[in-house]
Amino acid sequence: MPKSSLRQLLKFVGVFGITSGIRLWCALSLQLWFSSGLLKLNVPGLAAPVHLRRRDLPIFWQILVIQEYDFEAFPQASRAKGAYRSLLADGKEPTIVDCGGHIGLSAVWFASHFPESVVYCIEPDTSNFELLKQNTGLYSNVIALHGGIWKRPCHLKISNPLDGNASFRLQEVCETGNAEPVDSLRGYSIEEILGRDGASHLFLIKIDIEGAESELFEGPTAWLESATMLTIELHDWLMPGLGTSRNFLRRIAENKFDVVLHGENLIAFRIPEPLEATQESLHT
Repeated sequence: MPKSSLRQLLKFVGVFGITSGIRLWCALSLQLWFSSGLLKLNVPGLAAPVHLRRRDLPIFWQILVIQEYDFEAFPQASRAKGAYRSLLADGKEPTIVDCGGHIGLSAVWFASHFPESVVYCIEPDTSNFELLKQNTGLYSNVIALHGGIWKRPCHLKISNPLDGNASFRLQEVCETGNAEPVDSLRGYSIEEILGRDGASHLFLIKIDIEGAESELFEGPTAWLESATMLTIELHDWLMPGLGTSRNFLRRIAENKFDVVLHGENLIAFRIPEPLEATQESLHT
């Protein structure tokens, strides 16, 4: 988030318009000056206010101001929206899986822009999760799950509890006997989430799990074959030399996606079979 108040204001106006942008910027500035508690902001386009701590402002800026999950500018957007409408036309409920939900701002974004979808939002940190529930409570299409995403159902723990709550990393806990490990978290697999309540029509998956993408993409990923879109933040920069992106890159190469860079994220758009066949014929 820019330190310059003028740059902040200009960005708010550019995104939300003159009146709404100035109103939102003033509300934020006044609360930062006069309040030491939770910030409460009415963001244009959202059905309910968002609540955040001061340390959550960079996330707020990325998701709701810069709008890093807005893919409208890409030519693949029409294909993705067409796939979304096709699911609805077939009487199917599009499913969005938000892996690493933090305080729920990404879930709120997806729930607002794809209101006929169901959004499963998974977050391991307890303090983040409490805010996540508060931020998503008025969105009937968001299901909040306290836990982490993993390659299989299991028990997890946070391996770096003293680090910032936007960068927690998870590791699997070895089970002994039938007792659940003390202070462990529920580890969910993508397949398990898609099997809940018959939610099997995967439209979009968002992944920001602080390097655990290495584990998530280590084994079979049949669910990836049905995803219309995937957006992921990779973390080789955070853990140099560990190659945490390697498994993801291998799996994405096994499937048919257009991959574009958007801010800190890679966005993968599935290439429909008819389009792929047309492209192949042009090269033969």
